[in-house]
Amino acid sequence: MISKTVVRWLTLVALVGLSLGVMVPAASAAFVGTEITACGLPPITVAGNFFLKKNLTATGTDCIRVHHSNVAIDMNGHKITGDGTHSGITDNCNFVEAVAISHGKISDFDDGIDFCDGRVITIERVDSSDNKGTGIFIENSDDDLTDVRADRNGESGIDVDGSSVEFNNIEANDNKIDGIFDGSCCAGLDHVTANHNGGDGLDMEDDDQVVADVRTIGNGGHGMFFCCVDNVVAKATASNNGGDGMEFEDFDNRVSHSTANDNKSVGMDLHVGGDNEVTDVIANHNTTGVVLNCSFTGGNAVRVSAHGNTTNLSEITPAFCTNLDNSAP
Repeated sequence: MISKTVVRWLTLVALVGLSLGVMVPAASAAFVGTEITACGLPPITVAGNFFLKKNLTATGTDCIRVHHSNVAIDMNGHKITGDGTHSGITDNCNFVEAVAISHGKISDFDDGIDFCDGRVITIERVDSSDNKGTGIFIENSDDDLTDVRADRNGESGIDVDGSSVEFNNIEANDNKIDGIFDGSCCAGLDHVTANHNGGDGLDMEDDDQVVADVRTIGNGGHGMFFCCVDNVVAKATASNNGGDGMEFEDFDNRVSHSTANDNKSVGMDLHVGGDNEVTDVIANHNTTGVVLNCSFTGGNAVRVSAHGNTTNLSEITPAFCTNLDNSAP
């Protein structure tokens, strides 16, 4: 089955071709479009397909500047390298829409990828690691990151601030601040690893986040932090973190089929509001295993296994909590 990201990429390429009055096949040959021959060239100001045929190095400048919508950049497996300043690929805060970047490495810039006014940004098979600032920064909505690595950056690995962002097959490890910071609502994260970051593995700062098949291990802060309401976590591991394994700061959150062991504070902390639920979870060897606030709207603890914690299952307003088949002595 063709992934949504590939469909978006092929659609973008097709739209670029139509905008230029040319036919672009669904599986286009290599080196179709315009070659980017060096860093620091004039900005891209037309729609089209652009590509690299060699590695590029930037000194005292951005490498690639995108100032137009409907642009596809295929790095063809090559690398762009900076001198610790500027950005690898950037819009310079010019509004752009429908930009796709694929198949390459970016390192030793301030920010690897910086779209501070970009919308519908698609990044696929890109490694943006070892930058002085953030690996990937995007501020706007409807973005898609697939097969992306952002490790060992001087700030966060990935920092996005736009609604409806999809993260698929992401690694964001060993960054100085957070692995992934998401300042907007409605993100979907699937098959994500965010380990050994200085701050949180995931820092989710709005409503309606859906997190599945995610590992956050050995972070200095929380494994996963959720500020707001209506978040869903499934098949996740949050262990050996310096704060909580999973921290929820509001009501109506769901955790299922997940594990949070050996965290310095709480394994799974749903201490605010009500209508929170944990189902088929394991939380061992934390200070507290699971904290559940049922408030006046209720809450459920179903098949909770929590052992070796100072407090295994702590329920706030327990009269409103529903407990079923727990093992939390």
